[in-house]
Amino acid sequence: MNTTNETPGQEMPEQHAKLEITNELGQILQSAGKWGKFLSILGFVVMGMMVFGGFVMSIVFLVIPGDLAGEMPFPPFLFGLIYLIIGAIYFLPILYLYRFSSNINKAVHSKNQDQLNIAFTNLKAHYRFIGIFTIVMFALYILAFIIMMFVGIFAGFASGVSGLSA
Repeated sequence: MNTTNETPGQEMPEQHAKLEITNELGQILQSAGKWGKFLSILGFVVMGMMVFGGFVMSIVFLVIPGDLAGEMPFPPFLFGLIYLIIGAIYFLPILYLYRFSSNINKAVHSKNQDQLNIAFTNLKAHYRFIGIFTIVMFALYILAFIIMMFVGIFAGFASGVSGLSA
């Protein structure tokens, strides 16, 4: 019985073969690092603007008189707080992407295996965070959809019952 991860007919070598970073692969990795650095710096800028905008919105909505804010079911300064929370959530994946891009360029340039490992560890953390965040957001959308369906159904029943008594 085969208990290893090898496929039938294939024999696993005694020692794992080493991966080699060829010149072509090095150029591809450096290009990925440059694009990663560009996207991460852009992400930090956008995140900074979101946090700044969140502070400004929170302060502005706090000083607006209640009559001008309109009839809202929640305090208006929460809009700014939402921006602050979103900015905080995006910090980690942007940081992981920045660390990947910095370390991948250093690793390829100096042919340093440890830096290559660190780079891909950060890339793994980046994708893991984005994946978990996507699953959580998808679950929240499904939950919101279900809640909206029930609210709509109950609102329909309530208006139907009140329409009968009128």
